[in-house]
Amino acid sequence: MTTQSNNTNESGRPPKRSHWQIMCDVIFALIIRELKTRFGANRLGYFWALAEPMAQAGIMALIFSLLGRSSLSGVPVALFMLAAILPFKLFGKLLPQLSAAIEANKGLLGYRQVTAADPIISRLIIEVMTFLIVYVLLMAIMAWIGFDVVPNDLLELLAVSGLTVVLATGMGLMLCAATTWWKDTGKIVSMVMQPMFFISGIMFCATMIPPQYWYLFDWNPLFHVTELSRDAYFSVYQTPVGSFEYLGLWSIATFTLGLMAFQVNRQRFITT
Repeated sequence: MTTQSNNTNESGRPPKRSHWQIMCDVIFALIIRELKTRFGANRLGYFWALAEPMAQAGIMALIFSLLGRSSLSGVPVALFMLAAILPFKLFGKLLPQLSAAIEANKGLLGYRQVTAADPIISRLIIEVMTFLIVYVLLMAIMAWIGFDVVPNDLLELLAVSGLTVVLATGMGLMLCAATTWWKDTGKIVSMVMQPMFFISGIMFCATMIPPQYWYLFDWNPLFHVTELSRDAYFSVYQTPVGSFEYLGLWSIATFTLGLMAFQVNRQRFITT
């Protein structure tokens, strides 16, 4: 036993933890708290995380089947929809969770060990891990049914998902700061996200739109997310408008502005 550990035992004091260890312990505790709050009282909580995107893809596949179309761009409708629904859901879940992270955990900020960034990081980890688990499980179910679910370009698919997380985090940080000034910010986010589902290319793709009307949709970074996701997943689909440069510019710009807004309002998170 080392001299340091002997001194620790003789004094009766626990070993001093580093700032990094304290941060990891706090984030882990917040993750456990969030999971119990969201899913602890509802045994079907995890089930709905799977059922919601599956049901949406199934309903859309049924609608297209009734219209006489079993595939879009050479891809089965259900799989074509899932490839766009899942990254959209990732963005749609991250945005409100991050924007409300400080308000939901404001009582904990009075503790010296808890910083304003800890609730943000904990919710970010939960949503990203949930997305990955749901993505793998849903694709495993589709493979069991008989679909070919192996992505054409896994690295490109991971890059699109990563940029989506950066984009949502940046916007979430800005909205988190805005919430401290205006409590109804979350309601505006909910109102905006509903029409975004219909203009982000979930139920259609760029090749289904006449080129002269692409400008009505390609301003939307989420449209690029869905287009690039399908381009990465399916070898038979090549997006004519999806741009990594445009999506990357949006992601970097929003993340930078989000960090700036978060830093400026750090003291306000605790005092208001």
